[in-house]
Amino acid sequence: MKLQPCDRNESFCWDDIGWHEKPGYPPLEGCWIHIPCKESDLPEIFFCEDHDKTRDEPPPVICFGSGRDSHVQLDARFPQRLCRMTKIQRQGWSLEALTPRWQVHLQRAHGPCETLDVGQPKHLRDGDVIGFSMPLVASTSFRFHSEMLEAKEALPNRYPARFPCRSSLPEAPEAPEELRRLAWQTDQMRRRSEQDQVRVADWSNFSQYVKQHYSKHGIDCISWKLTRNKPCDPKPASFTSRQLPPWICELLVNERPLQGLCRELPFASCLRASGHSPLLPEAVSMETSRVSVADESVVPEAMPSQADIVANEVNPLLLQPIYDWLESVDDSGFLLQYYDQIVANFDSLKQIHDVYFHDGHLEEHFFSAAGVSKLGHKRILQKWFREHFT
Repeated sequence: MKLQPCDRNESFCWDDIGWHEKPGYPPLEGCWIHIPCKESDLPEIFFCEDHDKTRDEPPPVICFGSGRDSHVQLDARFPQRLCRMTKIQRQGWSLEALTPRWQVHLQRAHGPCETLDVGQPKHLRDGDVIGFSMPLVASTSFRFHSEMLEAKEALPNRYPARFPCRSSLPEAPEAPEELRRLAWQTDQMRRRSEQDQVRVADWSNFSQYVKQHYSKHGIDCISWKLTRNKPCDPKPASFTSRQLPPWICELLVNERPLQGLCRELPFASCLRASGHSPLLPEAVSMETSRVSVADESVVPEAMPSQADIVANEVNPLLLQPIYDWLESVDDSGFLLQYYDQIVANFDSLKQIHDVYFHDGHLEEHFFSAAGVSKLGHKRILQKWFREHFT
């Protein structure tokens, strides 16, 4: 992009010592400005749009005025902030007036002369004339030259801006007011929960409130319950056995499995590939069982064999998921508000039964851990355990 004074027919040579880089404050990267000549009151401005330091940055803003912080400094007769030019992503440059005390005019290449209103930017086209006086005078007018880049990758602002007030995505639709309020409410719930001011019932009610808004605006969400108990990824192929160095084989060949271990050592296959035979668990168990019968103090008490231990059958009611259990206990669904806290503290219904249910009574510690405070809900759970396990 280039702004050339209308009283000059050609640009300055790049070898001229009048060029200055990064004018104004904050300094504008990729911008060069040439000081005015004797016959002109305006400088010449050149902005490189495919500059390395501006390619992926927020949209550039060039300010005009007599202030010391302006990128294009004008005479003292002009206001400190007169107007500004802004680069809009993929839409070109726009010009906006900043003060009603001075009029900024825009003369189209093929059209009438327009006077800019404060706060209403106008799109610039190649060949337009920007004037600061009426009628337009060449000494106080710029001619706008837009350089179209061929490569799309060279356009600046390919990524979202880091500053919300200068966004590079003006064409993005605004979020509905309901979703904005929902985001604010979610943040308030999070802050209150950090201060221990939110109960489990409050989170349960708020989740239903969020689901209503999601369903209204077509936002799909997958329930956490549906993603549980998914099949695990298949086991990858095992590593093939490889030969070990001799000094490692000397160390591993004397390794003995622990007594009662029914599986071979993890390095047994590598020992076989190296030409050694690992010790078998049976041989070890026979050696370690040789104890003098005369020394009765060494012989431990006989442990019951596995055949003598009769495994108690688990009641199928204890194998059901906790969510289904809460639904079956109370058809109205009032007990579902404790589901999140119960799942967070307990693994299964069988664990609750084994730890907290004794002598036909469900201990009070379970209700504290599950967050059950209402007397009616406690009686419903007590009644269910007594009916099925007493």
